[in-house]
Amino acid sequence: MSQFVFFAALLALLAIAFAVSALWRSSRSLALALALVLPAAAAGLYYLKGNPAALEPQVAAAPTSIEDAVAQLQARLASQPENFEGLGLLARSYMAMEKYDLARDAYAKALKLRPDDTDLSVEYAESLLRTSADRRFPPEAVVLLENAVAKHPDNQRALFFLGTHQMQDNRPAEAVATWEKLLPKLDAETAAALRKQVDAARLAAGMPPSSPDTAPMPDSETAALTIEIQIDPTLAKMAQAGDVLYVFARPLDGKGPPFAAKRVELGSLPLRLQLTDADSPMPAAKLFSQDKVLLMARLSKTGDVKSASGDIEADPVQVSTKGKEQITLVLNRSIP
Repeated sequence: MSQFVFFAALLALLAIAFAVSALWRSSRSLALALALVLPAAAAGLYYLKGNPAALEPQVAAAPTSIEDAVAQLQARLASQPENFEGLGLLARSYMAMEKYDLARDAYAKALKLRPDDTDLSVEYAESLLRTSADRRFPPEAVVLLENAVAKHPDNQRALFFLGTHQMQDNRPAEAVATWEKLLPKLDAETAAALRKQVDAARLAAGMPPSSPDTAPMPDSETAALTIEIQIDPTLAKMAQAGDVLYVFARPLDGKGPPFAAKRVELGSLPLRLQLTDADSPMPAAKLFSQDKVLLMARLSKTGDVKSASGDIEADPVQVSTKGKEQITLVLNRSIP
């Protein structure tokens, strides 16, 4: 019974984490992810509650936070490293906490135990996307998605992510074919959100909209945020040619995947660039589908997308995507 309480509490915390995240970001694509991820987590509970191996007494208390739950799950897995369901649940917990590197590693361990598990392989593919430097699906992830669709043509997450990869790979006609297989399987609100991306893909492929009453979106294809990157004179000597500049448009809370991202090898400053929907890593969460975003810039001395000591950052600036004026970001602080 203690085991059931433990995992029930963990899944409740996961549900709250996903749901609150989706509401905060006001993104229908995240609502789609929520609808598809939670059933998989529930499946983990189904398998785990019937396991006759009880929790150790020292970790049997019901967790009060997702961090407590993960710590207890880690303790259990230390003595049961081949517990497939536990590894899967740990990976999903890390995804909810946005600890994508740890999630990726946990998924990899789980899939070594059951390489034919389609649902988990699709989740692993997403973790590979989240941890890729260019926010694209690496070849390993693409293979996983293609295999998942081949084995289970009705797998919604696999269809969604495969269409996303096809758009990123400049194959809009293939993305249309993939996403249109998914549309009939979705509820009306989620389908309406995805249909906008289908029509954007159709426009890119030179195809008509999917229905007469669905207008294409030429404005979002040409709209751009114009940004000038400057540097504080006291830090100017720290910037050198060959450094890498990253510019992100993120949700207003600064968390989660960016709505748009650009990587530029530095020549000199000031530098002017533009962010458009073409810079959006996720077609279902385009830059100009947002009313407001948080613009962030960082000059990386190592070229790594993750911040490191010696990098130079700008203060984030909240902007409206409907504005036409140039936005200025000033690199004004060095990371210790």
